Amino acid sequence: MVDNNEQKTPEKIPEKFGTRMRRAFFWVVQYWRELFNFKFDKYMIIQVLPGVYGIALVAIACGLIYVCVEAFMASTWRGLFYFFFAAPLTFLVLASVLRALLEFYMVVFKMSEHVDELVGLRDTVDRLSGISDSVDEMVAVTRRIPFWRALSVSSGKTSKPRSRKADREQEKQSA
Repeated sequence: MVDNNEQKTPEKIPEKFGTRMRRAFFWVVQYWRELFNFKFDKYMIIQVLPGVYGIALVAIACGLIYVCVEAFMASTWRGLFYFFFAAPLTFLVLASVLRALLEFYMVVFKMSEHVDELVGLRDTVDRLSGISDSVDEMVAVTRRIPFWRALSVSSGKTSKPRSRKADREQEKQSA
């Protein structure tokens, strides 16, 4: 007897593989499209950094393997020293420096994107500051309307106590 779960499992595996392949193909197409985009309106390096890191690690490893082979050709002891001590230590240092450098580049590009967003926000704030001026003008106009205060009074009491300054302004407006 065959369980329903066993029947569905083989169907899902090709579907996931197909989805991954489509995403990889889409990424490659987007990469080539951005590579030949002469507008420079997007930062392509952010998308490429993982690939650059992988390729650089492979290049470092290949270079160190070559150095180890050369060391073995010169001397067995020298080759063993390079293979077990110098090459792993060099790989660790170079990989760490490469990672730090690429993370620095990533931070710089992310900061650049955030600065671009802040510039857009500044334009919005500048536009909204004009609205606040017109709101202040409307408040000044509504203070001059004589029946406005009467509408704001509920059951003969004002919502907040009036100050002497407000009384003077009221007298000036009525005169």
